[in-house]
Amino acid sequence: MKSRWLILGMVVLFFCGGGRAQNAVPVPMSLNLDDCIKVGLENNLQIKMSEAGVKYAEGKLTSARSYLIPKVTASGLYTRMNTLPEFKVGAPTMYPTSFPMANASTPLPPDHIHLFGFPGFEMANDREGDVYQAKIEGTYPIYTGGRTTEGYHASKLELEVSKSDLTQSKQDLVFQIKQAYYQVLLAQEMVKVVDDSYDLMAKHSQQVKDLYKEGYVSNLDLLQVEAKLSAIKPQQIQVHNGLELARLGLKNALNLPPETEMEVKGELSFDSASEAQPGRVPELDQMVSQAMSNRPDLKSVSLRKEQTRSLVKIARAGYLPTVALFANYQWNRGQEMPPNDTIWREGYQAGATASISIFDGFQTYGEMKAAKGQLEQVSYGEQALKTGVEIQVTAAYLNLESARESVDAEQKNVEAAEKNFQAAENRYREGMVNHLDVLDAEVGLTQARSSYLRAVSNYLIAKANLDKAVGIMEVEGQ
Repeated sequence: MKSRWLILGMVVLFFCGGGRAQNAVPVPMSLNLDDCIKVGLENNLQIKMSEAGVKYAEGKLTSARSYLIPKVTASGLYTRMNTLPEFKVGAPTMYPTSFPMANASTPLPPDHIHLFGFPGFEMANDREGDVYQAKIEGTYPIYTGGRTTEGYHASKLELEVSKSDLTQSKQDLVFQIKQAYYQVLLAQEMVKVVDDSYDLMAKHSQQVKDLYKEGYVSNLDLLQVEAKLSAIKPQQIQVHNGLELARLGLKNALNLPPETEMEVKGELSFDSASEAQPGRVPELDQMVSQAMSNRPDLKSVSLRKEQTRSLVKIARAGYLPTVALFANYQWNRGQEMPPNDTIWREGYQAGATASISIFDGFQTYGEMKAAKGQLEQVSYGEQALKTGVEIQVTAAYLNLESARESVDAEQKNVEAAEKNFQAAENRYREGMVNHLDVLDAEVGLTQARSSYLRAVSNYLIAKANLDKAVGIMEVEGQ
């Protein structure tokens, strides 16, 4: 009986524990900026495609290198043939062994002419048999007019281009992650500001209610305070929805499912003292020069230009001769006439071969013309990109300067609004001002704090945008 109760208790505990496990709340991901960048780089499909492009370029480089070293091949051949040569014995040819004339006037009778039969031989090619061949051969091109060396050089440049494209993709993604991350931080701070404003207004509303009960304020004052309190509620709903939207934007940048539970750590901060130090941000000319050296897309187009020059040389090689060395050793059996058709014969060959195209139907001319046209396209594209980079860096630099000044101005506005609100509350307690002055001061403080947070967020995004424009965006964590 005890054992039955024990088993029943174990079953109940098992199902209860399983139910609790199924209803357990998943632990949210706790992410700071470094964590977001790491997760984004690991999950982004565009980054994975760029990494696969690097592997592809590495494989093509290995293939191009193979044309610079000798090649050795082994081959075997078996053939069943019915046209092999052989000797055949035909009908004998009779040759006389005595002269048909005994003398000039008297012929010998036929039975006195002695004939000798000589066997007949003939060459035939209708023998059926098996033919075997085995061969080891080595070849090495010693001159190709630049095809092999320039092809290898072009493949090396293609690998460098793919790496630069990967860096560009990572920098673009990091900027998107930073932008989304700062938007989440801004939304979180806005929620705090509006919630604090609501709590502060609720506290003030309670004070007015107490004063109304004691007869110090009118019913109109009470209604005005309650109306102000009710007006903040839609703002609360808006900022909370804004926070959810910002989190969805960050999840999208990190390639995470929308239902992922996430807790974003960090705060919007701006150290005006350190940011204002001389030399903290280099001069515009220096940053433009730095961008010309660091931008991955500029590196890519420069490599493309050099690669196109190699393609011009490869096309020109069509006018030049090619020279190669070769050597082989082979074993053959079955091609000789019997009885030697069962013997393996072996031997080697070695030599050099050279060739040059006399007329290729203008193929080389067309390829050279196309390669030169491509070189011109890349050159013009490089010039346009440099101009665009200079404009982009200049705009990002000016936006950062403007954002810094906005942060300084909004910080002073917050300090002034805090002092104004504190003074309004003190005067209200002393009966020197009415409650409307307090409400106006509170609204002004909320707006000042909100504007300051937006200014800090805009500054951080502008700073990340300038880093991206200059090409100094960190991609492995900050």
